[in-house]
Amino acid sequence: MPTIRMIAVAAAGIVALALAGCSSAAPPAPDAPQYTPASTSTLPGTWIVADTYSSPDQPFLAFERDGTWTGSDGCNDAAGTWSMDTAGVLTTTSGPQTQIYCDGTHLPLFLIDSASARFDGTDLTLVGHDGDELAKVHKRVMTEKAVARGTSVVVGLWTNVEPGRDRLLRLTMNDDGTVEGNDGCNNFTTTWRFAEDGSVSFGKLAILGRSCEGVVTWLNLASSAVLDGTTMVIRSMYGAQLGTLTYLQALPGSTADPLGGATATPVPTAAPTPTTTP
Repeated sequence: MPTIRMIAVAAAGIVALALAGCSSAAPPAPDAPQYTPASTSTLPGTWIVADTYSSPDQPFLAFERDGTWTGSDGCNDAAGTWSMDTAGVLTTTSGPQTQIYCDGTHLPLFLIDSASARFDGTDLTLVGHDGDELAKVHKRVMTEKAVARGTSVVVGLWTNVEPGRDRLLRLTMNDDGTVEGNDGCNNFTTTWRFAEDGSVSFGKLAILGRSCEGVVTWLNLASSAVLDGTTMVIRSMYGAQLGTLTYLQALPGSTADPLGGATATPVPTAAPTPTTTP
């Protein structure tokens, strides 16, 4: 009987331990991720990366409430459509775009490769189909609006004469965002706007293709420009310096003239696409 009683006591102890184990507190659950799926109310706006680049444009994505988007990797513009469901699942389309290489980040490509987007109240994170984070951007605020860098004006006539030559290089910057110029041989037209970093970004040139003997037509390769007082430093699509122009005069009706000390900052109000002359 003592043996049977000892076995019974031991069995009771085992049961008690088992019950105690079942009633012990469960380990705390890990904190939930501090983000929510992006939505059709949080996505619209212009989003930029935290890093800066030497590209003509600061890479960005801009979502419109009508379901369209535009963006740039710093050199190549892109556009398409977007839609999003309540779970943050993102569906996009994109049209063709150029493949110019320069310093920047492939935001339009990341957008196309995204399956969803997360928003933590500040940053928008694009997430791929495998769950990997592709890019993180934040919404541009009004204080980050691009402004002219190094000077107070852009609108006006900028000129230069090639050393040892009598051909005048000319660039007329209009306040409606259009440009007329001459590279020493050919007339051309294009558009201009302020890039995110405050430099001037030129659109695609419409130009005659004739050649002039002994003339180096570098001005028609302009992709961007940095302004330094009355000097405009012209840069190629790769960021290399091509040459410089000097501010000659304000346009008729202009309120700004750097030679006279004016401080107004003209902003282009339109950027019509130039028509290529056959």
